[in-house]
Amino acid sequence: MHWFKDISIYRFHFGRVLLLLVGTLLLGACASQQITNPEPPLLRNTGPEIQVADIDVLAVSPEMNEFLERYILPYSRKHTRAILLMDAVTPPNGALGFDYDDTLTLTASEAFERRTGNCIGFANMMIALARKAGLEAEYQEITRRPEWSSRKDTVLIIKHVNVILSSPDQAWVVDVSGLRLSQELARQITDDNYAKALYLNNLGAEALLNYNLPTAHAYLSKAIETEPRMSDPWINMGVVFGRNDQLEDAKFAFKRALQIDGSSSSAMSNLYEVYVAQEDYVAALDLQKKVEKYRRDNPYYLLKLSDEALAQEQFEESINLLQRAIRKKDNDHMLYFALAKTQYLSGEVESAEDNLVRARKVAPRNMMAHYGRPLDELVAEEEKPFN
Repeated sequence: MHWFKDISIYRFHFGRVLLLLVGTLLLGACASQQITNPEPPLLRNTGPEIQVADIDVLAVSPEMNEFLERYILPYSRKHTRAILLMDAVTPPNGALGFDYDDTLTLTASEAFERRTGNCIGFANMMIALARKAGLEAEYQEITRRPEWSSRKDTVLIIKHVNVILSSPDQAWVVDVSGLRLSQELARQITDDNYAKALYLNNLGAEALLNYNLPTAHAYLSKAIETEPRMSDPWINMGVVFGRNDQLEDAKFAFKRALQIDGSSSSAMSNLYEVYVAQEDYVAALDLQKKVEKYRRDNPYYLLKLSDEALAQEQFEESINLLQRAIRKKDNDHMLYFALAKTQYLSGEVESAEDNLVRARKVAPRNMMAHYGRPLDELVAEEEKPFN
């Protein structure tokens, strides 16, 4: 039964690189609140239950210690250590040669050894090295518009995490994108426990994408045990149960996610599908109204719809949807650029150039040069697949 679509996963979309540093991430689930932590139901008819051992995602390997002792620790000033560490580790030109791979969720030592990983693996590695070097380093979730992708019958809600690195006299946002900013942004810091749960949630989501339901259940259960205030593992757990035809357990998981984050459209959308499958049309209708209201008010859902229309070369529909999105949020450079791209592809070159100018005007400083490039180059770059 494959009607459960939305799952949450932490990755990085290179085609949207500059989004990730203009805000901070989602943290309804991080709000201080009293939350009981019921255990997820068991997965039925899938063989012996898998147990996930506890793991230290920030453990420093001997090779990491050797790297620090050779290149970083000989310098006593912490500011110098921070600069050298960022120069050595941060892609794309760092001496370490770290290469981004959105499919690899790794611990600090694994990411260092393999010189690759997604945003979580990079953050684990950077934080472990920084702290061992006597620097302050913390995880930061990025508040940004939802990023949609798809894998077969699954819609991925892609999210992002990076690092706040501090010396006594300066702080930086360090990102797997290779961009580095002085810390002028509003902070949305997550603690180590929450970040560990992100790591476990990603492993569960990857197993779910590969239809390995027992492994997905095990990792998601561990994520829930690690951090009860996070809604994403419960949403993904609901999809696991749905794919195993455990509708009551799926309903329980999605409702649990909504107890933690009542605004979660993914939990609402999936719960709606459970009600329909159970022919509980009264409950489905009530929830459908809430989901549709969220979507009508969400400029980024309109952006998703415009992308779908554009893929079908329905240029007028795509442009109308983007104009509606901009009326709801008129300070997002991505919406203006999406409109410029669509108009360019439809032959409205003059209007497209005007909206590219608008994108540049509302873009953060680090994006201005990007939007100063010729529109045809930007459109060609945007059209390339990122996987």
